[in-house]
Amino acid sequence: MKPFIKQNYIWIIFLILVSTGSFFAEHINGRMDMRDLEVYYRAADRLVDGGELYRSAEEDPWEHYVYKYAPPAALFFIPFLPFGIPLSKIIYWILLTLVLGLTLYILRLVFSKKDGQNARIVTGLVLGILIIGTHFFRELHLGQVNLLLLGLYISALALHLNQKPMASGGLLAFSIFIKPFALIFLPLFLIMGKWKEMIYFIGFGMLFFLLPMLFYTDSNTYFSLYSSWYAELSIELGEKQDFFAQGNHTLFSFLARFTPIGLIPLAGNAKIVYQLIILLAVAVVFTWFYFSRPVPERGKRLFIVLTAMIPLIAYTSYNAFIFSLTLIVFLLFRFRELNTVFKIIFILSCIFIGGNIYDLVGPLLFDQLWAISIYSWGTIGLIVTSFSHWNKFRGWKTRIE
Repeated sequence: MKPFIKQNYIWIIFLILVSTGSFFAEHINGRMDMRDLEVYYRAADRLVDGGELYRSAEEDPWEHYVYKYAPPAALFFIPFLPFGIPLSKIIYWILLTLVLGLTLYILRLVFSKKDGQNARIVTGLVLGILIIGTHFFRELHLGQVNLLLLGLYISALALHLNQKPMASGGLLAFSIFIKPFALIFLPLFLIMGKWKEMIYFIGFGMLFFLLPMLFYTDSNTYFSLYSSWYAELSIELGEKQDFFAQGNHTLFSFLARFTPIGLIPLAGNAKIVYQLIILLAVAVVFTWFYFSRPVPERGKRLFIVLTAMIPLIAYTSYNAFIFSLTLIVFLLFRFRELNTVFKIIFILSCIFIGGNIYDLVGPLLFDQLWAISIYSWGTIGLIVTSFSHWNKFRGWKTRIE
């Protein structure tokens, strides 16, 4: 019994200790903010009252608590309303910890060997927690939804692999109303010919679109919410078109700043054309790998690579690089298979993604690392490492086919 606990559960104990330690540290330091959770909570409260969800900061009595997500996203947070905000913060903290644990557990099932190697697998899970630890803490501290979305994506992958297209498509459909990142997976399902998942995705998408109408007596009032949501999105997207902005870590910004592309004057529609060209180039590369390198688990690999690419496509907060967890764990399981050069690249990539903690490196160095998009360098390193060993990993067997 002892060896089993030591080999299989130590990563769970480690995760609980990290989460519990962070929780008490937040309380001791008086930093239990979780402001984003308060945004979702208040939006859910307005939704059940059939009220307006979108308010400017000037109109909102809670100032920065401005809701910018689709109306159906507020549905998820309705169960928190009976507990009040203070207790909801504790519940949400526990929920995010469970989501991270579930995500790691599914990754273990999907990408670990059938023939044992428990010590190496558990080590990979513990290291995965450490590497994305700073992003995990930020998710907890702010009460954000990136980790929740990651859990939905990986759960959808597991359900897809278990031949449950309805549940898989339903989870992805619900997730797009929180943040539309899951749209990145639709081209993959398309080239894989997964029509059932696509149909269920569209069907559940329509259902979730209409479901909040239950709280509104006037359908016109409800549909006007989508106009307000579109206005919020337009404002936010309009503010995120500067490729040279310090907080822009997308692939579009990365190429503009570190390649001769930055010498080309881009303005107005030219920016949109430039981004579409980059997206098309990425799609071509992924499609080529799918059809020309038909390894048994090609669909699963591309799914987790696409997951890691989300912060490279969407201009969002730096803690969204928690999505790279999927690729980090995948490569940790296969670390011995990497050649020396890519072992070094992988280690550096993990340091870039998780090692530049503000309190550890100091504000001056952190600002410099932030300015050169160190997270983007790390994620690109992970993707290049994965693609460079695409065929070398061919002999690995997986638990879920």
